[in-house]
Amino acid sequence: MTETTELKALEGAVKRDLELLAYPAKEWVTPRGNDILDCAIVGGGQLGLSVAFALMRERVTNIRVFDASPEGREGPWITFARMQTLRTPKLYSGPEVGFANLTFRAWFEAVKGADAWDGIDRIARQDWMAYLVWFRQVLDLPVTNDARVARVIPEADETFRLIVETPGETQELRARTLVYATGAFGAGQDFVPSAIAALPDGCWRHSNQSFDHALFRGKRVGVLGAGASAFDCAATAMETGAVSAEICFRRAKLPVQNPRRFLETAGFLGQFRDLPDAKKWRCVKHLHDIGQPPPAATFQRALSQGVKLRPFAPWTAARIDEAGAIEIDTGRERLTYDFVVVATGMVLDLGQRPELADIVGDIALWGDRYVPPEGEDCAYLSSHPYQGDRGQLLEKVPGQAPWLRRVFMLNGASGPSLGPTIHSCAAMRYAAPMIARGVVGELFKDEADAILDDLVGQIHYEAGLDELLAEQPATAARG
Repeated sequence: MTETTELKALEGAVKRDLELLAYPAKEWVTPRGNDILDCAIVGGGQLGLSVAFALMRERVTNIRVFDASPEGREGPWITFARMQTLRTPKLYSGPEVGFANLTFRAWFEAVKGADAWDGIDRIARQDWMAYLVWFRQVLDLPVTNDARVARVIPEADETFRLIVETPGETQELRARTLVYATGAFGAGQDFVPSAIAALPDGCWRHSNQSFDHALFRGKRVGVLGAGASAFDCAATAMETGAVSAEICFRRAKLPVQNPRRFLETAGFLGQFRDLPDAKKWRCVKHLHDIGQPPPAATFQRALSQGVKLRPFAPWTAARIDEAGAIEIDTGRERLTYDFVVVATGMVLDLGQRPELADIVGDIALWGDRYVPPEGEDCAYLSSHPYQGDRGQLLEKVPGQAPWLRRVFMLNGASGPSLGPTIHSCAAMRYAAPMIARGVVGELFKDEADAILDDLVGQIHYEAGLDELLAEQPATAARG
C-alpha cells in the first residue's frame, strides 16, 4: 500500500470509531443565538485541539478555537522551538482522548510505516506539528487562525464579550464559557534582563522568539540560562555557523534531578488536583527549588557541537564596546560576544496578558488562599491562579465575580492547582477531559430548568408502546 492509501484507511478507521462510540448522540445544548458561542477556546495548539475534540464528543458543538498564528504554525514546534525532538518519550498519548486510531503512532505508521516507528526513540518536532495539523483536519475542528483574542469583557448575563482581532478587521463575539488553552507560554510574558533589553535590537533575541538563524553565522554567541532551551539555542548556533557558543548560568552547577518522569503515573497525573493544598504546595515547591536540567540528549547535542559552559556567570550589566561587540559583566569577569540569546523563560503574571485585563483583578491567586508553613513561602508560586478541580478560575472575593467559574485555564500557570505537568503532552489525556467536564457542567446547569420542565410537563411515551396498547381489544370492567 502507498502512504496515501494507508492514511486514507486510517481516516476511515477514525470515522468508524467515532460512529461506534457516538452514543449519546442527541443534541442537548439549547442555542442562545447565532452570535453566542457555547464555548470559546483561546489557543489552537495541542491543548486547544484536545479540549475542542473532548467537547465535540460531549455534543457541545457550538464552539470555536481562536489562534493568533497562521494555520499550521500554532504552538512552538516549527516557529521558535529548536530542539530536534520532543522532550518526552514517543509512547506518550496526546490529544486523542482515548481513540487509538487518532494517536500519533497510528498517524506516523500510516505515513512512514511501522519500521520507521520502531526506529525512533522520540518524536521529531516537525512530525508532531504535521500530526497536529492532520488531527485538526480529520476531525474538522472549528479553528479560526490569524485571530487574536484581544479582550474579554464579562457581561451582566454571565456571558463574555470577546474582541477578536483578525487581519484588517476587529470582530465582537459572545461566549457562554471560555477556555484559555495557551500552553507553557500563555500566562505572562518573556523575561528579559534589563541590561539586555537596553541593548540594540539587532544584537540579541529571546529564546522564545522566532528568528533567522543566519544571525548566528560567523559570530561569538553567548546564551544566558540553564534550561533546555538554552542548550537548544547554543547547539543551533554552532550548527548554523557560529564561531563559538557559550552558555552562562548563575548556579554553581547544573541541576541534575528530574523527578517529573517519576511522577508520570495515572494516579499523579489524573488525581493531583484532588490533593489538599498543603500537599500540592509541598510538591510544586520542591520541583521549583531543585530546578530542571536539560534532557541528556539535549545536553549531549550541545557539547558535541563544542558548546562551552560557564557557571557562576549571571549577566549583571551589558554594553556595546568600541569595536561594536557586546561586553557582559558577570560581577566576577567581563565576557565578549557578537550576539546573545536570553533563554530566561517567562515572568508569570496574568496582568501582563492584555486579553485578561478586564478580569484579572477578580482572579484568586494562591497567595490569596494558602499560607505555607514557615520557611516554605515562595512569591513565584503564590502568584499562580488558584483554580478549581475542573480548571475553573475562582473569585478573589466570593460573590464579586461569580462568572469566573465559567472561565477555565490550562497553561503554564495551572501547575500548583492541577499538576506541575498539566499543560504538557504527558498529561493531555487527563487535562482535556477535565476541562471539558467543567464546561459541560456549566452548560448543563444552564439547561437544567428547561430539561426538568420538559421532563415533568410533557408525556414521554415508551417508544411504540402507546401504539401497541391502542391495538389491544377493550376489556369489559368486572362488576
